[in-house]
Amino acid sequence: MRRLRSSASLLVALVAVGALSYAGEPRPDGTVKIGMLKSMFRDVPANMFGVMSKPFHALVESQTGLKGELCLIDGADTLRKEMAEGKVQLGVFHGFEYAWMRLRQPDLRPLMLAVGQPGCMRAMLVVPAGESGTQSVADLRGKTLALPRGTRETARLFLERQTGQDGQTPEQFFGKVVTPAEPAVALNDVAKGKVEAAVTDAATLSCFKEMYPGQGRRLKVLAESDPFPPAVIAYREGTLSADALRKFRDGMANAHATTPGNNLMMMLKMSRFEPIPADYEALLAGVMKNYPPPATQAD
Repeated sequence: MRRLRSSASLLVALVAVGALSYAGEPRPDGTVKIGMLKSMFRDVPANMFGVMSKPFHALVESQTGLKGELCLIDGADTLRKEMAEGKVQLGVFHGFEYAWMRLRQPDLRPLMLAVGQPGCMRAMLVVPAGESGTQSVADLRGKTLALPRGTRETARLFLERQTGQDGQTPEQFFGKVVTPAEPAVALNDVAKGKVEAAVTDAATLSCFKEMYPGQGRRLKVLAESDPFPPAVIAYREGTLSADALRKFRDGMANAHATTPGNNLMMMLKMSRFEPIPADYEALLAGVMKNYPPPATQAD
């Protein structure tokens, strides 16, 4: 059942990881400030972040020789601005938001990817199986959607674009949106007909079907996305030396092989950090085509 826990429940355990700073605070000499988006910790109470970063700092220093300091940032554009002003040296963006931010900050460069389990970046809209059931997204208008706590931002974006052709938000499109604590609860409720649809990802759905084959046969995928690019650690040209970037990249690439690193990644629903693949630009081009930025972020 471990793989089906929401990111919210996983991140509750992350309170054992130290204390966050803020981007605008001065950094000690030699410290690399790393900005992470609040949306990556959606559904986790803000007051739980007061004890979150010490083991993270220790992991960065042990793996890279650099002093790393984690900063919590309100949104992607704020993170971009903090990086442009030199207040943050590395930024962790959702892959699609990194593609959007490069429109405004062309000197943002990808350093490495934060990769999850296979299939986690393919979003899905799941409904009850059966020929007489739902045949299109439009059939779900006014119905009940299960949106589990901790749902990935990629799945939320997919849902917004699936239901927002006429300018509606998902909350306006559906008659009711419920927020089960766990993805398994949402999928089980769809299978039992308690709700008409749920948002999930391919990895979670595959795990559910493996663990509950009977319930899994009562589900069908109504719509699914192409794979989104994973989260990316980005830097701005000229902010860090080539040696510092190399140390961070090479050290964190092996972090999953350590016990502290593996524990942190499990909490963050990650498997490892990986090099930027050769087809990364094509992935970004694809997400820009399928999910262009909102008008407020396109200029």
